[in-house]
Amino acid sequence: MATRAQIQERNRRALLRAAIDLIAARGYRDATVEAIAARADLTTGAVYSCFGGKQELFYAAIAYCRDELMPHLDLDLPPGCSASEVLHRYGTVMADAAAAPDFRRLYLFELELTALVLHDPRFADRVRHDGDPIIDTLTAALTGRSSAHRTTLDEPSAQRIATAATALARGLLQGCLWRDIPIDATLIADACSALASCPR
Repeated sequence: MATRAQIQERNRRALLRAAIDLIAARGYRDATVEAIAARADLTTGAVYSCFGGKQELFYAAIAYCRDELMPHLDLDLPPGCSASEVLHRYGTVMADAAAAPDFRRLYLFELELTALVLHDPRFADRVRHDGDPIIDTLTAALTGRSSAHRTTLDEPSAQRIATAATALARGLLQGCLWRDIPIDATLIADACSALASCPR
């Protein structure tokens, strides 16, 4: 028999998955607490018990969504990589991740997050405070903090380039989704790699 803590955790995960699904499909405003609870086959009371409300559920769903996406973004870099090689690998990994069946749902959820950040300053402050694990991972790879690379980028330059590469890859993937065209992994990898030659 499941313990109360196990049931709470199972309910929490079901609500997070339901929130991501509905927010990706309908948008934040149209994904009501009632609809999320129904999708998870739970009551609205479960939402308030697990998260306190819709906004806290959404914050938790952001972290959950990123946790689901991050395993697809393992750079798996050999020692001695240059910044250009790190960025090329990142572009390739992003394109490969986009081929995962769940990617479209996670990406649409992230687009909804972007819209909220742009329209709600309080929400933007909270999300910025939490950071972006994809940018953090790429910054660590570019500075050599995550392994023995040849890269000698200082932290501010690495973070600036990681931010640009992340925006570039996401934008190219978004264009493919909007136009319903195949993802060009070579284009994404080469475009990201070219950022290594940007002035620091």
